[in-house]
Amino acid sequence: MKYFIKLVPIIALLVGCKKLTLDKVAFPSTKLEAYQFENYDAGEGAVPIEYAIQSDKYTLINMVSTDKSSGEQYTIYGVYIGDISTIKDDTVIMYCHGQSLHMDAYWPRASLLANLIEKYNYGIFMMDYRGYGMSDGESSEQGLYEDVDASINWLIDHGAKAEQTFYYGFSLGCIPVIDRAVYRSDFKPSKIILESPLASVANLTQSSLLLDIDPDYMTTLEFNNAEKIKSWGSDLLWIHGKEDDYIAIENGELIYSNHNGTYKEAIRVPKANHSDIPAVLGYETYLNKLENFILRD
Repeated sequence: MKYFIKLVPIIALLVGCKKLTLDKVAFPSTKLEAYQFENYDAGEGAVPIEYAIQSDKYTLINMVSTDKSSGEQYTIYGVYIGDISTIKDDTVIMYCHGQSLHMDAYWPRASLLANLIEKYNYGIFMMDYRGYGMSDGESSEQGLYEDVDASINWLIDHGAKAEQTFYYGFSLGCIPVIDRAVYRSDFKPSKIILESPLASVANLTQSSLLLDIDPDYMTTLEFNNAEKIKSWGSDLLWIHGKEDDYIAIENGELIYSNHNGTYKEAIRVPKANHSDIPAVLGYETYLNKLENFILRD
């Protein structure tokens, strides 16, 4: 019933406006004139001070993302925590953030990742999709893939090695992570990490609305992660809160069961909701579990 309550306003709008309504509310981004990073007030999402990142340890960067159908180009922004000059020798984690706001709001997550193994030992790369933060344009499903392509191109241009690169997607970020890991043949990451993923838009409409509505009526979006994951042959770590009332854990269970690769590992977190897994697990426990997966041969 909790899904129905959350989605009643969307259903009401759909009656009058049909499918493009859901498409437009799928990307609740917020524009910024400048990023604050360490100075941003993350509220309940903040992490303890010992995980803070020094200002000389990260670099704001910009990239060009190209719309493959129109040829239009957009400037999108990213941040790299670590030494850009040593990317060719470093292990790099590309973190694709969730649905709302901008990179500032996910800075605590990037900060945590920068503490893996040993502080600043790994490079952490995060980007804002079109329409988020300082990035140009408006987001779309195809735009997510093209924006992450631009980010991968940036890593390649700076010498990153695919076998030393990991993709980490949170919520919405799982969508481009799976798609690019599967379909981009020139740069295959070593492993992927999915936190709180959606199985597909069809799964959401069928399981969450409690109504017999054809998803094609509601949206042009697909986000078919559960089908695409079947083509990912390498290692997968899936993390999901058992009490997730935004994207139910059944979504992740379907993705996990569909993975037929060499190795997979699941972390189902009791009492955790959609965005609080590190805090519920405990920050050190969260990092240790990631380290064990990353270092696994």
